[in-house]
Amino acid sequence: MPSRELKPSCKDKCKFKCGFKFTEEQRQTILNDYWSLGAIEKQWTFIANSVDIVIPKQRYVKVDSDGNVATIRNNNNAFFLTISGEKTRVCKLFFKNTLGINNRPIETALKKKNSNTNISSMKDNRGTHSNHYAVDESIKNGIKLFIESIPKIESHYIRANSKRNYIDGSKAVTDLHRDYVEKCKSQNVPYGTYITFYRIFTQDFNISFFTPKKDLCDICEAYKNITDEEKQSKKQDYELHLKEKNLSRIEKEKDKNNKNILVAVYDLQAVFQCPKGDISVFYYKCKLNVLNLTIYNLQNNLVESYVWDESNANRGVNEIATCVYKYLEKISATAEDLDVVFYSDNCAGQQKNKFMISMYTYAVKTLPNLRSITHKYLVKGHTQNEGDSAHSQIEREVKRQLRSGPMYTPDAFIGAIKAARKKSEPFHVNEMCFDDFFDWKSICTQMNFAIMKDEDNNSVKLAGLKMIKVQSSDPDAIFFKESYADELFKKAIVVKKKRNHNSQSINLDLQKAYLQKPGLAERKKADLMDLVKTKKNLIPRYHKPFYESL
Repeated sequence: MPSRELKPSCKDKCKFKCGFKFTEEQRQTILNDYWSLGAIEKQWTFIANSVDIVIPKQRYVKVDSDGNVATIRNNNNAFFLTISGEKTRVCKLFFKNTLGINNRPIETALKKKNSNTNISSMKDNRGTHSNHYAVDESIKNGIKLFIESIPKIESHYIRANSKRNYIDGSKAVTDLHRDYVEKCKSQNVPYGTYITFYRIFTQDFNISFFTPKKDLCDICEAYKNITDEEKQSKKQDYELHLKEKNLSRIEKEKDKNNKNILVAVYDLQAVFQCPKGDISVFYYKCKLNVLNLTIYNLQNNLVESYVWDESNANRGVNEIATCVYKYLEKISATAEDLDVVFYSDNCAGQQKNKFMISMYTYAVKTLPNLRSITHKYLVKGHTQNEGDSAHSQIEREVKRQLRSGPMYTPDAFIGAIKAARKKSEPFHVNEMCFDDFFDWKSICTQMNFAIMKDEDNNSVKLAGLKMIKVQSSDPDAIFFKESYADELFKKAIVVKKKRNHNSQSINLDLQKAYLQKPGLAERKKADLMDLVKTKKNLIPRYHKPFYESL
């Protein structure tokens, strides 16, 4: 049983001067004795034996106009606590705070005492009756159908191995129940209480509200929570982790001040969903995901934003690599002997993989002014960077615009991106269509990219690398570092799947990733079209052609 906390004594003005009669140690002993009784019946007996009835010496009786007694003063209660076998009178506040209770158990004990019942022989019958109200099955089924209809967060926004379903965290269970009741009333069908709704939501569904996690490091947080003995065994790994974190930040600052290279960081912003606004119906409809990849130049603070919606393309390596390649095309067109350094997180599905390396290799082979590309991966759990500030500015602008009304299409989001930066160069937006994206997986296949081996013929695992580098002077080699503490790059050779395969740029065929728009899932398309129906008009008809084209 958890320990009970001793509450403060009564005030010095108390007429019984309770605080002067008991020490804190004596009060703590009484508290422990009371709660060690365990059974509620024994606690009732303790209270009943500690309270005496005091009959008032004078009673003032009120009589109504008919001569009947209207009110009569009740008896008083005197509260006692025992020290060394002697009962000492105390005030009610001191009594409650010493025992760690409220009025409820006192009222129950006195009620049973006044009924001349043997309290110790009575049982606690709370919750034991069997005449519970039975909720109609149609109401239960209606609640389940309502909960099942709530759109779930798509799998690539949560952990891949999660068995729990997630829904948008902008509402609470109380909000869901309120919307459920309104829907039932509009359909003239019976509805369940909040308690019934909450019980079904929590017990019949493995479901939670999704809120983006704060950028806390798993390694650091785990180390804080282990025992001192475990810390000794993990101390070396933890200190190495912190060393890499500090060295990565020093490295980034050094690169920012190097005028001979171009340094940028890139990352996907949290998904924007449209339509977006304070309209309850929007919550219960599948919405269109809009994606934004920002590339932030750390030296001049210029930001390139690449925007597309899910009807045009997905959010995988083909899409990310295409945006980065177009950025390289743009900056290399006006430079000579350009050395580029990118920073990013360690997401294997988007940038730390052989397909992205294939794109870098293709770029140094085909873009004449590009001399080298170095990609430095920030330490896991410590990937905060300047690009986050761009995303924050965009999110603030979105919130500001939503105060004026809903945002219905990706164009509204693009407008928010363009207006997000107020005091310096606005973000430059590149609107991407399905036929803008390239198939970098095909390039990887054409290059016969299999595995990497170092000069000692040891396999090189991408997951353990902190930096990779490709350069036009030796385009078929990949240079790498396994730690930010390494002074020199090591060289790795890509082992081809086939011998004598010529992967020179002249033979590489850069193909389109999509021959047509991938479109939307049927339910999502149906939900969006339902919002633009003439009768509901929740999305203005002006936007109907856009949604019909998805």
